[in-house]
Amino acid sequence: MDSFVFIPVIALCCYTFLLLSFLAAKKNKLINSFLLFLSAMILWTGGSLCMRMQLWPTLNFWYDVSMLGLTLMPIAFFIFIVEFIGLKDRFFKLFYLVIIAFVNIINITTGFFLSAPQALTAPDGKASFVYSISWPMTILFAVCAAITFHSLYLLFKYSKTNEMAKKQFTPIVRGVFILVIGHLALFVPLFKGFPTDILSGVCFAFFLFYALYQRRLFKLTLLVSRGSCYAIAAGLSLLLFSNFIGLFQSFIDNNLANFQDHSMLIIAVFFTMATFLIYQGMKKFIDKVFIKDEILQAENLKEFSLTVSKSLNVNEILKALVDVIQKTIAVDKIYICIRNEKNDSFVMAHSTSALDKKMVCIRKDNPIVSLLSNNAGCLLMKDFKRNVAYKSMWEDEKKQFSDLKIECFVSLKDASELVGIVLLSGKDKHSSFTDNDTNFLGYVDSIGSIAVSNSRLYEKAYLEARTDELTGLLNRKYFYETIQYEYENNRGQSLALIILNIDDFKLYNQLYGTKEGDIALQKISRIIQASVGSNGYVSRYSGKEFAIILPFYDLLEAKNLAEIIRLQISDMNIRVAEYSFKKLTLSGGICSIPYAASSVKELIDNADRAIYHVKRNGKNAIMTYSERDQNHVAGNVTTDTLGQKENVYSDYETTIYALTAAIDTKDHYTFDHSNNVAYYAVELAYAYGMNKETANNIRESALLHDVGKIGIPEHIFNKPGPLTAKEYEIMKGHVENSIGIIRHLPSLDYVIPAVIGHHERYDGQGYPRRISKEDIPVSARILCIADAFDAMISVRSYKKPYSVRHSLEIINDEAGLQFDPILAHVFIDAVNNGLIKVQIAG
Repeated sequence: MDSFVFIPVIALCCYTFLLLSFLAAKKNKLINSFLLFLSAMILWTGGSLCMRMQLWPTLNFWYDVSMLGLTLMPIAFFIFIVEFIGLKDRFFKLFYLVIIAFVNIINITTGFFLSAPQALTAPDGKASFVYSISWPMTILFAVCAAITFHSLYLLFKYSKTNEMAKKQFTPIVRGVFILVIGHLALFVPLFKGFPTDILSGVCFAFFLFYALYQRRLFKLTLLVSRGSCYAIAAGLSLLLFSNFIGLFQSFIDNNLANFQDHSMLIIAVFFTMATFLIYQGMKKFIDKVFIKDEILQAENLKEFSLTVSKSLNVNEILKALVDVIQKTIAVDKIYICIRNEKNDSFVMAHSTSALDKKMVCIRKDNPIVSLLSNNAGCLLMKDFKRNVAYKSMWEDEKKQFSDLKIECFVSLKDASELVGIVLLSGKDKHSSFTDNDTNFLGYVDSIGSIAVSNSRLYEKAYLEARTDELTGLLNRKYFYETIQYEYENNRGQSLALIILNIDDFKLYNQLYGTKEGDIALQKISRIIQASVGSNGYVSRYSGKEFAIILPFYDLLEAKNLAEIIRLQISDMNIRVAEYSFKKLTLSGGICSIPYAASSVKELIDNADRAIYHVKRNGKNAIMTYSERDQNHVAGNVTTDTLGQKENVYSDYETTIYALTAAIDTKDHYTFDHSNNVAYYAVELAYAYGMNKETANNIRESALLHDVGKIGIPEHIFNKPGPLTAKEYEIMKGHVENSIGIIRHLPSLDYVIPAVIGHHERYDGQGYPRRISKEDIPVSARILCIADAFDAMISVRSYKKPYSVRHSLEIINDEAGLQFDPILAHVFIDAVNNGLIKVQIAG
């Protein structure tokens, strides 16, 4: 054994080096378990070495230390495996520790399992050690073997459920195999006297070290510090000093007699120089073998981090990401696929070459997406192929990766959401990806993910600041920026502007509610955007107006496009029965530079004038602005608009009276009834606090509310008894008939909400839309009370008139049911106070 004494010495130095290095590293449970294992190896190897050298204090002491380390090794290995795979198994840890402690206490006090060896000295002066082996030794062996097999079982069980972890476990399995072979070799005559067990123990420790390094739990640049190298150099120098001090002294005495008095100083200087040279040699060796690549990677990562921190542009970040990977790992091709927000698939956004085909697409149901979503960092293709998920891929998906020669995938995440996938082809010279490569790609993933996340937030904020929230089109502010930009950058070229205004959109909201109005705006915006495509810019110019900027379009081309859009909008609700009361139409104005304007302001103003001209001439049309239009429109704007609202009703007054007169020939009641309802409704509006303009609107609504009865058969009008269900349905149709007639009087369509709602009930049981409470326009709620009151106090073919008192009692009883409770009591009070005079029909 003495001829191989350097082996346990070297093993002890290696264990001590690892222990000192990891003591300086950042601690966690896994690192602590490895430190425990190293401590056990040091106790075993150091105790055995000191025992064989028969150092102070006694042979038995060092034997007990060696046995403690040997029995601690299985439990230390078990704890290491439990922490390595992330299990929480405190019971077996404590259980095995108690057993090992119990075994050592018994063996130290009694030597029951294996007593200390006897030291025998041969005639040549060499010492040998004789062990007395008995059956209790099998108990000790069984305990250690059981703990070791339990550790291997946990390792095997975990690898079955997590195929991606097999690669990480491989070094551990190999280390166990070498450790077993090293101990079995002790029984082979060929290796008699050679410490194969100690040598295999060193190999096993470094395999565990390598497994930790694969898990990226530390950096070699942090472990192999200057202090670590000094400690190793000092240890090796001490070993040299202890073994060669006698030779140095003899050499000085025999060859340097003049320096005998200074021999200790010479030896000290030599010892210092040896320590320095060993330190330098070890530092260069470690830098060259281990740390050089890590230093290069750290510098590249620092440069990459600095670059992406200065940019919020996604393309710049992706370019920097490609550059840092190519510079550090030197792969042939890199493809970066970014998630498409519309369908969640990942489409190619950047690559190493602009000539690479841009058709790379990874569907959201591809197994690689799920794997990368659940596991950060990178995934090698060879590991992916061993996964069950790979077998579930479609053949075209496998072929895509095969054609691109993909060998590695790297995830890009925004928090826990996968936003991008980096695909790497093979490395130069067909070399494989190393653990250093995967570690580096993991850091790139972390830095790149943060940068991409920040850029996505910026682009989202940038987009939201320039788009309309409801429609997704450009907003008004960005519309002005865009049209000015196009004008400045395309001087001398045609620039057309279309402004589209939705006709009577306020009325549409009153009829169907603002929610349906918002849906209509979204539908219209999609139609316009689809029609324009990439030929121009579409913006929401105001609440119900859209503006289309068309670079290089002339007036004729712009008008053709606007007509296509108008016709699509007109047909939008053509098959939906619920929207029969009010169809959506567009009025559009078109102008262009340089044909009809010379500046952006003039372009917008002229398009607005063209819209106004369309509105005055019946709506639902497209008009281009020209010099002729300018003279026609601009000269009449002020004159035509003065008093226009006051004259609207008078323009159609004769038509309305003609219609009511026609009804009078069928039903004498309707004509007087409409006038009476108009009176009651106007007075109720004033009593409720409404202004003159609103009261006039209500009067006009009252005069027109029953105009649709012209389409009801006469025998139903004058039926003396109650109507049948079928007849009642026909009678209810007079509301829709009224709307159909009023729609042909465009300037009076503001009365539609009151006309269509005067048979709605406050409790939602009316018709035709069965709306309730405040969803019913206030003008319709007023008309409902006035209409019912006049009907109750009037003679009808099917009933006698009610008294005013009884009629007011009915209105009071129906307050909150048929009638608005507030308006009902205002009406009752106004009648009782004489503010409203009862009109007795003739």
